[in-house]
Amino acid sequence: MAGGCSQRETTSTSASPLGGSFTEPLQRKAWYYTAMQQNWILEKEMKMEQVRAAAEKEWQAILREFSQWGVDDARRWALSRFPTMLFLPVLGLCLRRTVLEDPRWWEEYAPGAGHLLFDRGRDEFDRHLKGKLLLDLAHNIEHPFRLILKALDPSNSASDFSAVYRDLLRENRPYLKNVPHGWQEVLDLIRLSRNTVHNSWIHSPANQKHYTVTFKAVSYDFIVGKQLEFISWDLLHDLAEEALRIIVAVVRDRNVLALRAIPDAGAGEPIA
Repeated sequence: MAGGCSQRETTSTSASPLGGSFTEPLQRKAWYYTAMQQNWILEKEMKMEQVRAAAEKEWQAILREFSQWGVDDARRWALSRFPTMLFLPVLGLCLRRTVLEDPRWWEEYAPGAGHLLFDRGRDEFDRHLKGKLLLDLAHNIEHPFRLILKALDPSNSASDFSAVYRDLLRENRPYLKNVPHGWQEVLDLIRLSRNTVHNSWIHSPANQKHYTVTFKAVSYDFIVGKQLEFISWDLLHDLAEEALRIIVAVVRDRNVLALRAIPDAGAGEPIA
């Protein structure tokens, strides 16, 4: 049925724009994508799941070690949101691998036009999934870091994302006992990518400046007026892994642990 998400296989033998009968070419194309595409998707899915599981482990450790923290404490929720956030890309990659890589599903979704939607539909799904993860990564860092910075220094007036993490993680007159290494390139890359996603994936900063961020020995260029083309699942995995490392280091920093309470009005129960 058009618009549905049925697992039923298509068996029609009506004429197809793909040539010949409907079933045979789709079966051949389905075999190709099953053989050639699903392996790399499964690899990305498993890598992202490893980060999600690591985040879950860190969160459970925080719950055990710091049970005195209130249920709305920002330190607790900085980690609890992370596995929940990564559940969506893991689920999305699984959906792409098990459903969207099969051309027969697209033909069942849009009879007679599935072959036209197959490539574009998968690409758009993939792009939106990546964009959502970038937005969530930025938010999941900015929100707790803002609250922690304010708790450490109520007089601090940092407002935008960049100012918040640069102040919190500064090494000159530091707020933290141990500033995590390599934070600048990770957070700059997440922030600039998030901002670009907000502008339809086109780098359009208010200051109209180009930027280059070097991360893991690779240079990523943000050119004014140009679309972002380098967001891969490998890059997103590395950014998520590094972001988790930085968040854990901040939450477990001696000066942050010494704070009595950091209320988070946005605290809520995780779904994963």
